[in-house]
Amino acid sequence: MKWLFLPLFLVIALNAFSQSQWEIALSHESSVPRMGKWVRGDYTVSISLDTLSMHFRRCEQSITRSLEYYKDQDSNLANYFRATQNRYGRAATQLEQATNGFDLKTLIIYEGTENSSRNLEDSRILESYIKQRVEQGKDLVFFKGKRIFTLCGSSEMSNQGRVDTVQDILNRGYEIRTFYDEPDNCLFFEVQILGW
Repeated sequence: MKWLFLPLFLVIALNAFSQSQWEIALSHESSVPRMGKWVRGDYTVSISLDTLSMHFRRCEQSITRSLEYYKDQDSNLANYFRATQNRYGRAATQLEQATNGFDLKTLIIYEGTENSSRNLEDSRILESYIKQRVEQGKDLVFFKGKRIFTLCGSSEMSNQGRVDTVQDILNRGYEIRTFYDEPDNCLFFEVQILGW
């Protein structure tokens, strides 16, 4: 009899964990005189330019230590760290000189040697940092011009959990959305592929 209920229990448990939703409490702090703006669709995230520039200076210092270690050992790694260090330093300087309302998407920050196509617009590192700060309740978030104090996060299994083909197995994972009122109107959207 126990063996009859085990498959039913597993199906229910897997479905319960394949989709979940949670609430994200946002900052209740007031704005500071110099705020940068990250705009995505109907959303605007405001972050202190001084806070962001300090973060980039710390990253630059960390990369400088790596550069000092590798500069005489491996020229490829030295070039990698030197180019990355320069981008973080340039971004920190831009933020230190920026005025209120600075468009954060104009910053070009990525790790690695110079790449002309990535120099056009590559803001994944910055977006990841802003997402982390939003989820920690440290930044101000506006939706359609109105300040909001909560967001919703959801995690849903991609491809409805099918594992019919090898491709389904390799591409299975989760779609993670951060939104205010509609899951399709996201501030942040990422796909985490689990693979094998």
